Amino acid sequence: MIGLSILAVIFGYIFLSKFIVTKVYKSYGVKKANIALAIMILIPTWDVIFGFPIYAYLCLFEAGPKIYKTVDNVEGFYVGEKDLSSQPIEPYKGYKYIDYKETAFGRSTGKYYRSYWTDYYADRNASNLCVSPRHPNSPSDPYTKAFNSGRCIVKKEIAGGEISRWELEQYHTGTTKCIVPVLDVNKFYEMQIKDLNTQKYVGQVVNYSWKAGWIYGFFSSIETGSSHYVTSFKFRINDEKLFIQTILKPKKGN
Repeated sequence: MIGLSILAVIFGYIFLSKFIVTKVYKSYGVKKANIALAIMILIPTWDVIFGFPIYAYLCLFEAGPKIYKTVDNVEGFYVGEKDLSSQPIEPYKGYKYIDYKETAFGRSTGKYYRSYWTDYYADRNASNLCVSPRHPNSPSDPYTKAFNSGRCIVKKEIAGGEISRWELEQYHTGTTKCIVPVLDVNKFYEMQIKDLNTQKYVGQVVNYSWKAGWIYGFFSSIETGSSHYVTSFKFRINDEKLFIQTILKPKKGN
């Protein structure tokens, strides 16, 4: 039904354009008819004509990882808020621990925690802080298997001042900045790493989005119920790991 509506609008626009150009030709001649034709073509395409070259340039030359500083011997980092429902919070591979601020049902509990792996047979003190498996009866659950073999993730409460100075911000963090307002070209960050001591970023993954032309955006919003944007590149899981480990170089033996 939506597809037929779109086709009807397209053919209706073509018919209207032909009617207007013909009228102008009969009244004012070839030159003004050509101008009318150009206007009717530009109405649905002008933002593509001007927007795509800008977007393509940003994709090719500006998007991607930006590394401003690297840090050696990093044991762990802070990842901001993590909900109680997503626990246990597993440290990133190559790092000893991960720090986070706990939330529950969308609200902060005001508590900070550090998570790390331990052998609860060897570390009896930490074993009391082990997070129990969410699926204790599921032999295929990775954490249940680890827990049953003697390994667990410790959830240790820490003071806010004890969190790592390195903060990892992920997935469209910060405010999306519209850099070409009329053409809907936007700049945003897939990932950022901040030095909390200086409040400066040591690395950012810059990305750009574009609404792909108002006609395309209009019809896609009808079909999907939301505005459609295209982004300059896909930041994959392996890229994410490499980006983090290039900036926050893990301490050997973690």
